[in-house]
Amino acid sequence: MSSASSKRPIPKLAGVCGWPIHHSLSPVLHSWWLKQLEIPGAYVPFAVDPKTAVEAFRTLKQTSITGLNVTLPLKSAAFQSADIATEDAQKLGVANCLYKSRGQLVAHNTDLEGFIAPLIAKVGVERLQNGSALVIGAGGASRAVMGALLSVGVPEICLVNRTDSKAEDLVNQVNVPSLYTVPWARRQEAVERACLIINASAAGMSGKPALDISMSATREAALVYDLIYTPRVTPLMKEAQAHGLDTLGGLEMLIAQARPSFKLFYGELPPKDLDPTEVLFEALKTGRR
Repeated sequence: MSSASSKRPIPKLAGVCGWPIHHSLSPVLHSWWLKQLEIPGAYVPFAVDPKTAVEAFRTLKQTSITGLNVTLPLKSAAFQSADIATEDAQKLGVANCLYKSRGQLVAHNTDLEGFIAPLIAKVGVERLQNGSALVIGAGGASRAVMGALLSVGVPEICLVNRTDSKAEDLVNQVNVPSLYTVPWARRQEAVERACLIINASAAGMSGKPALDISMSATREAALVYDLIYTPRVTPLMKEAQAHGLDTLGGLEMLIAQARPSFKLFYGELPPKDLDPTEVLFEALKTGRR
C-alpha cells in the first residue's frame, strides 16, 4: 500500500432511522455538510420497524456505522437499546441519537440543544424568563421542549394535549410547580395567556390534519414556534403570521440539533456560518431527498 493511500481518511457511514423515514431532510442536511467540509463519508436513511427496533439498534455495535439519528416513533426504543445514556438522554428518557464509544452503544439527545438555540437567538433569554409558555403535545418532543424551557428559567409552562390524560401523566412525571396542564376543551384560554406558543405535536405535518387551535385571540407580542418542518410554513405558522405574530419553524431546530450529531458521527462541528437553510428549503420545494 502506498503512503498516500494509507494516509487517506476512511469514509464514515451514519444515518437516520424512522418509521416512515422517506420524509426526513436529515440526509440532505448531513450530506451537504459532508460535501462542503470535504469529509469522506455518507449519511443515509434506514426504515426501522418499531416492533423490532430495540433488537435492530443493538446490532449497531456489529456494523461499520458510526452513529444514527433517530426520529419518530423510535426514540424510546433507541434509549432502551443503549448500554449507557448521556445526561441529556437520561433527563428525557428518550434518545434521538445513538453512537458507539469504547465498544458501548451510547444514547444521547440533541433535541434540548436543538430546540432552545434558535429560540434564544430569536428572542433572548431575558424575554423567555419574563413570560409564560404553552406547549401543545405530550410526546417525546414535548419532553425536550419542557426540559429546555425549565433549564433557561421560563416561569410558567402550560401543557395541552388532545388526550388530556397524556398531558396529566407527563406533568406528574416532571413534577415541578411551574408546569401545569389544562383540558383540551379549554385550550383557547391557554393560547390567550401565553407569550410563547409551541407546537410539539404532529398536527399540521404534511398529510396530517391541521392543529385545531385558533390564533385570533393571542397576545400581540406572542411568538409561535412550530417544530414541524414539512411543510416549511405550517398552517399554524400561516395563521399566526396572518395575525401579525412572529414565528419560528422546525427547520431551525432541525439544523441546531443536527450540528452536535454531525460532530459525534464525523468528528467535526459544522461552523454556524455554513447554513444549509436554502438547500433544505429547495429540497422541501422540489420533494427531492
